[in-house]
Amino acid sequence: MVYQKVNTESLQLENYLHGSGTMDAAFLISSNQSSSGGTCTQDQNTLAYIKNTAAGDGNGGNISFMEQNEMVYSPVAMAYGTGYYAENPIVYNSKLKERTEAKNYNTAACGDGQGVSMLHQIEYASAFVKDIGVELKNQEKWPKTKYYSSSPIKGFSSTKMKIEEDVTEGSVHIGQLMTKAGVDCKSGDAWKSPLIEIDENYIGTFKITKNMEICTSCSGSKPRADWLTCCIGGYGSMEDYDRLWGEEEIFDCTCRDKAWGDSWNDTSKAQYCPEC
Repeated sequence: MVYQKVNTESLQLENYLHGSGTMDAAFLISSNQSSSGGTCTQDQNTLAYIKNTAAGDGNGGNISFMEQNEMVYSPVAMAYGTGYYAENPIVYNSKLKERTEAKNYNTAACGDGQGVSMLHQIEYASAFVKDIGVELKNQEKWPKTKYYSSSPIKGFSSTKMKIEEDVTEGSVHIGQLMTKAGVDCKSGDAWKSPLIEIDENYIGTFKITKNMEICTSCSGSKPRADWLTCCIGGYGSMEDYDRLWGEEEIFDCTCRDKAWGDSWNDTSKAQYCPEC
């Protein structure tokens, strides 16, 4: 029996296999956990700059798993010691099973509550030849919601599983789940109305090739232009595509030319654009 489990702040990988017979396998597992961010952020409401603690940094992590495995089932008898079991060997007679599950609680990346799970399982097989690769990555956006930074960090989340295998006389289950935003992805609520739900089951002898990948991203907030906060219309909280003019358009005369056109001919006091 082989059992492997790796955890980071928001990622998890489990791999489990057992059976009697012969096995020729190689595993490669790596993981990393880190944090990044600046020393100060700006409150969106007061515009005051706040010194960060380590807990305010953007956490990042990754897990990488690769396996090449060939297993053939056969009963195995083993004699233990010199007493009764030396003359009466214990017989192990177990068909082959392997289960690989990857979980990405990517709430840490964007704070929207979405989680991703990918699963591959072989059961009751007489033999299989399998290559599988799993890659999990998360980077939390920084600064978090309600704060600004002049050097924001983009948040992203990536979950990948690639499978190539030949299975002889066995069953295979492949699953993928992505929960909707706004739920606790570690609770039972995550199963209600998921965004993605894949459930595949195969029984017999077959060859399978599967490539699954889910990616999400989001951005930390930059400081708004504090010289525009006097605007009663809520300029600072508007989306970019809703704003008629930004900082550049106002200072390079685009805003003035549109508003006044030919009726404003005196451009001698232009503040930004020497050609105005």
